[in-house]
Amino acid sequence: MQEAINRILDKYLIEKRKEFAQNRLAHFIRSDVSGIVQAMVDSEYPGKFKVSASPGQGQWAEIPWIGIFDKDITESPRHGYFVMYIFTADMSAVYLSLNQGWLFFKDTFGAEAKEKIATAAEAYRRILRVDENYDYDTITLRADGELGIGYELGHVYGKKYEKGMVPGDEALKRDLLGMIALYQRLMEIIGTESPEQKIKEIISEHEASSEVTAASFMDEAKRPAQSVVPEIVRSDNQSVEVNFLTLQEVSEKSAVPTEKTRKYLDELERAGICSSSIVEGERLFPLNCPELVSRLDTLSYEKPTLEDAIKVIKEGDEMDLKKLKDLEEKVDKLSKSMDSLSSQFSSHVAKYHSTTEKKGFCYHFKEAFRSIGKKKS
Repeated sequence: MQEAINRILDKYLIEKRKEFAQNRLAHFIRSDVSGIVQAMVDSEYPGKFKVSASPGQGQWAEIPWIGIFDKDITESPRHGYFVMYIFTADMSAVYLSLNQGWLFFKDTFGAEAKEKIATAAEAYRRILRVDENYDYDTITLRADGELGIGYELGHVYGKKYEKGMVPGDEALKRDLLGMIALYQRLMEIIGTESPEQKIKEIISEHEASSEVTAASFMDEAKRPAQSVVPEIVRSDNQSVEVNFLTLQEVSEKSAVPTEKTRKYLDELERAGICSSSIVEGERLFPLNCPELVSRLDTLSYEKPTLEDAIKVIKEGDEMDLKKLKDLEEKVDKLSKSMDSLSSQFSSHVAKYHSTTEKKGFCYHFKEAFRSIGKKKS
């Protein structure tokens, strides 16, 4: 992957001076590069995403791109939202970007398209919150065309790779899969049914909210997050405060990287071990999740698959419940024995006080224990 990106950055402007038809670099981008990225994505999400790469259609593009599209949302960069590698027009850098389909905004909003796509990007950043692994600064593609400007405005989160400083394949894969996880998180919140209509609703809600602007988002990003988010659950007669943690807080408390934490939480929820809640567009988790994530991370190194590690946690929890039940039964039996002893003791003390011939306190205390022993036998 690193080699492919470097080849595009090094050769694109040179090849752009040549005929587009039958060009070897154009073919390399369309076929080889898309195949490399497809294999990388399929290693984690087999069959879920379509990868396309374009140096242009019929002529050289001002900004070539490599798109990763969730098939449930879109299969092209014309509409919806997606992950994309976008090369700058001067080939000085490439951006990994969570971005949006410019043509949908242009066709839907006309003269207001630029304002609306920028508003949607702000709304998505508000929904997803700050992710320390990616930048939310604006991107500069150095493009003159409308499409390049649209991608600049539609950028949500991303990472910039300067020419000559592109990291190795492992780092590129880690960044890409992390960005796809953000993409999936956004999809979970927005949903896949009528995404264009949902996008319009999100824009309207964002515009109606007086508290959300680009400046307020930056201010919010700089403020330290609260450690616990309270939610009030009301019953018929009382109110009970229930505390939840954000993804970032679970990650910090478990000392597990954010993307790994998200993956673990997804698996734990799928297995029915924990459950999350969506509050104001944010996914929140129970207070025991840091411990579960930490256990799963440790077990993931000991077990051949993550499913095996999940099974150990699930069986362990069931075993703990069984032990707790056994302990409760033992405590119940002990409590009944103590009640019986108390009753027998009281009976013999009463007999001691009522009998004419006093045999002494110790005699009656011993008799109480003897009577219990006789009942058991």
